[in-house]
Amino acid sequence: MDKRIVSAGLVILIIGFFLVVAFWPIFGVSGSGLADDRKDNEYGSYDEGDEVLVHGTITEKSEPPEWLDIIEDVEKRVYIEIDDDFSLILKGKNSTDFEVGDDVYCELKLKKGTFLTEDYEYWEMEGDLSSKTLVDYLFYGITGTGIVIAVVGAVKD
Repeated sequence: MDKRIVSAGLVILIIGFFLVVAFWPIFGVSGSGLADDRKDNEYGSYDEGDEVLVHGTITEKSEPPEWLDIIEDVEKRVYIEIDDDFSLILKGKNSTDFEVGDDVYCELKLKKGTFLTEDYEYWEMEGDLSSKTLVDYLFYGITGTGIVIAVVGAVKD
């Protein structure tokens, strides 16, 4: 048994396990968490310019409201709802690539706007919508690698 190899495997295993269990709760916020924070058209826990990593499951996908065409003409656009409570109108090269039930994440930036005399805050997507599943598989792979290294070190003569 090679204790150094076993130790290295256990360290990788612990890092992988930490990423699997703690990454999304520590570094991200769920769509429903953002929806819960919204009061009177403002997000009390966030300031203008704050960026968040939002993750969740797409629960609805449809065409955005027609009135949006008055404000902006975008070729590819889709309306999604994440976790039943948080809605986004997405635009971008891959905004139509996801379906209901997909686990996704994206980076959002808080912006302020004014409509007539009413101020409001909204989240704008910075970049593309991405598959959360791929990130999770990476973390599972790290954990599995740690297990394999630890086992190889334990059975090595």
